Amino acid sequence: MHIDFPKLSQNEPTIGKGSKTKNTKFGQWVELGENNLIDNCTIGDYDYTGQYCFMQNTDLKKFISIAAMVRIGPTNHPYDRPAQHIFAYNGAAYGFEPKDDEYLANRKKIRTTIGNDVWIGHGVVIQSGLTIGDGAVIGAGAIVTHDVEPYTIVGGTPAKKIKDRFPDEIKADLQKIAWWDWSREKLEKYYLDFRLPIDEFVQKHIND
Repeated sequence: MHIDFPKLSQNEPTIGKGSKTKNTKFGQWVELGENNLIDNCTIGDYDYTGQYCFMQNTDLKKFISIAAMVRIGPTNHPYDRPAQHIFAYNGAAYGFEPKDDEYLANRKKIRTTIGNDVWIGHGVVIQSGLTIGDGAVIGAGAIVTHDVEPYTIVGGTPAKKIKDRFPDEIKADLQKIAWWDWSREKLEKYYLDFRLPIDEFVQKHIND
């Protein structure tokens, strides 16, 4: 939620008060809300988050809208071992050494991917290792445990398909157009086209 929209920077992320990032790469025109924790992620152009979002080992593509209190890519504990507790694999805080570097490295390799133009509602949890397709909508409070197809609206716990945003032919045309990869100049030139009915937008740009 924005009370006042900040003026964003093209080349430097706008990071809200109390937010922390580690081993994370940012695209252009990025905004993080307050009190985010972002670890080992890539964040694409024009992505923004609300407050209290936590992400790990996640690759976000472009033009992603993330509401407050969203959790993406939570890491798992080794429930097949004698102890699940962090002390058994990363216990320095408790005075236990050495840490299990192999386990920790393998856990980081489990990547979650969020496609272009995805809208993620308030309080969503997206489990690690999943792929959310371009143009998908994740309803508020959903717990996502399986991949989500492009331009699909899902919700609930666990999340299930509610409906498609568009017919299959429109979905295919939008992915062919891939407007999220347009240059800044082209986005500015056709900015008002994003207010057109979807059929008119597709008809105008399918052969660009």
